[in-house]
Amino acid sequence: MDYLSELISKYPDVEIIWKPIEAHPKHEEPDHRPYVNLAVQACLYVKDTKGDELAFINSVYKAQYEDGLSIEDISTLVKCAADVGVADTVALETALKNEKYKTAMLEANDYAYEQKGVWAVPTFVYGDIRLDSVGGVGITKEQLDEFLTKCCA
Repeated sequence: MDYLSELISKYPDVEIIWKPIEAHPKHEEPDHRPYVNLAVQACLYVKDTKGDELAFINSVYKAQYEDGLSIEDISTLVKCAADVGVADTVALETALKNEKYKTAMLEANDYAYEQKGVWAVPTFVYGDIRLDSVGGVGITKEQLDEFLTKCCA
């Protein structure tokens, strides 16, 4: 998501609408850890409470890939939320323990995977313009810049 953070200021007319989904919603595939269902639910909480979703996503990414923390651990997600200014981390922890956002997460997964044909994350969609990641590789900064340019054309 660092590329998006870097590029978005070049495209002031583009509004980002996040649809957080599980990267690997089929839990019977043990090779596809980590499961991000709790992270998605936490992101839905951040969105619902008008927090900075991009900052939260970047914090979760850093926790996982730079700090080596488990994003399947509620305490990690609470720390990520606190780090980006989420005020009520107790409410976040409670929401995660009670699976308050589980139904919303499952609906988002269905929308992405079943209705929109997403097969890898991140995937960017703007009308009929689409940028799919390559599984295990992602997208390049140049691909994202080209996508955003097409969106503004």
